[in-house]
Amino acid sequence: MPHNESSKADTTQILIKGWETLQSLAKANGESAWNLRAWGISVWSALFAYAYTSNKGEIVIVAIVTLFAVFLIELAIRQIQYQYIEKSLDIEKSINSILVGEEPSIPEGGISTNIETPTMYGFFKLLAAKRWLIWFPYLLLIAFSFISLKNF
Repeated sequence: MPHNESSKADTTQILIKGWETLQSLAKANGESAWNLRAWGISVWSALFAYAYTSNKGEIVIVAIVTLFAVFLIELAIRQIQYQYIEKSLDIEKSINSILVGEEPSIPEGGISTNIETPTMYGFFKLLAAKRWLIWFPYLLLIAFSFISLKNF
């Protein structure tokens, strides 16, 4: 095998390993976000039930604050997840260029798991209509909480 072909094979193997790593990190973040959501809704439910059984409206406020905090943390986890997905897509493009016989192109910034810190801009991007599965359940629960406050 000529040196050039060996170099392409090595580059391909490195790209595939990087892609697998980023896919694994994206999946782990997605699972963390769902686990956090499940935990947050469970805590909200328990607090809400306690508020009704003890007839204490203040507990509903605690449930709302808890749910809002969980929502913000989930948004941060989702930002990290989507950054890993973007990096993974860049590597996929590089792998595809090799498969069609083009010169391999390493993604800008190399193959790295280094990502940006979640930002407020990123939070607002996740509130877009196309991401409604992230924010809509929280909106329903918080709206229900505020409506139920009138019953105390």
